[in-house]
Amino acid sequence: MTTRKVLVIDDSPTIHKVIAHTLKPLGYEVEYVLDGKLGLSKAKENLPDLVLLDFMMPGMNGYQVSKAMGQDESLAGIPIVLMSAKGEMIGEKLVKTMGIVDFITKPFSPDALATLTQHVLEKYGQGKSDQPAEGEPLMPVGERAPEDAPTSADLSDPRGRPAIRGNLGMIPAGELFQLLKFKDHTGILHLARGQAHLEVYIREGLITFAWARRMEEEFLLGRFLVESDAISVHDLELFLQSRRGGNKLLGEQLRKLGHVTAEQLGVALKHQTEALLFEVLRWGEGAFAFYVTENPPPEAREANLRLPIDSILMEGFRRVDVWGMIEKEIHDFDMVLAPSRDSTGVRKQISLKPDEERILLLVNGLRSIKEIIQTSRRSSFDVCKVLYRLLSSRFIRKRSLQNTTSVESA
Repeated sequence: MTTRKVLVIDDSPTIHKVIAHTLKPLGYEVEYVLDGKLGLSKAKENLPDLVLLDFMMPGMNGYQVSKAMGQDESLAGIPIVLMSAKGEMIGEKLVKTMGIVDFITKPFSPDALATLTQHVLEKYGQGKSDQPAEGEPLMPVGERAPEDAPTSADLSDPRGRPAIRGNLGMIPAGELFQLLKFKDHTGILHLARGQAHLEVYIREGLITFAWARRMEEEFLLGRFLVESDAISVHDLELFLQSRRGGNKLLGEQLRKLGHVTAEQLGVALKHQTEALLFEVLRWGEGAFAFYVTENPPPEAREANLRLPIDSILMEGFRRVDVWGMIEKEIHDFDMVLAPSRDSTGVRKQISLKPDEERILLLVNGLRSIKEIIQTSRRSSFDVCKVLYRLLSSRFIRKRSLQNTTSVESA
């Protein structure tokens, strides 16, 4: 039987000793290094069967090391277990990206480490992989099952050849993007949930553009043009009032008329596309279909954003984790918030950040969270992060429905 090799990449000599004392008696060959760069060199020099990788290290952190391994053909198939200290935020969904197959929290017991190592090597070792073999289709093309959640969006697309179709409840968007990136596919990915419909254009595993229908107003291009200082709110509103019909996209019209530069438009489109992708990673239901084509529409070719899927997933899953924390306090956008009473004057002595000050001014006991988001002209994620901080520090409070009704009728 071949001895299994485990590479430990961690800046703590104590962790090295704990892992060696645990795994060597079980017959594993254990090597260890103190930083990410040395870890990559050691992995190439003596290909391990498993990498135990520290989450926080000076220089290259755990995610950067795993990303570098994923981009190296000789290292891409090696399973990685991420090690993190208690309290470090690692989302379970993010763990499933870039070769990270599991994680363990430090300090860990020898039994837990031994069990996890054995499980990972049995599942992923000796070339085993959950990924489809090269040359195989992604999966059979099939119609949605009768029990699938309904969607009003038509996912058919004559512009490409159907390659994959299914339910986001069964294959989440994050796993779907990983699959398309792994195969370096080029085509159009449709995602739909109820009325909302998103088209994502992918070229050789990179996202070049995204276009949405019937999603919230915060995802409209105008907000991103204003946020990036490409155009003022006043000038944008004047343009929208004078704008007459036609099929031209807003950004292209503004560029051709000289209101924004091509560079400014590119920045806004990048931020808009990222925001749309971050949002769709939160969808727990809906439908998807991917069509293979080498001829994306003109807007995708012109934008040509070339966003790496790994980067989108890292930030997107971080936001999903933050949303999970926020939603414990803010679970209804119709909720009305009011300033807290500060009879002692203590809070007046606490200085807030500028973004907190701006959002606090919008909390008046009458506006719902949805109305605060609309008035702020910012994303629901950014606004809710601030509201969560203000609620946690008791600068603001939730109003009951009864109190809100009495105020409005007074």
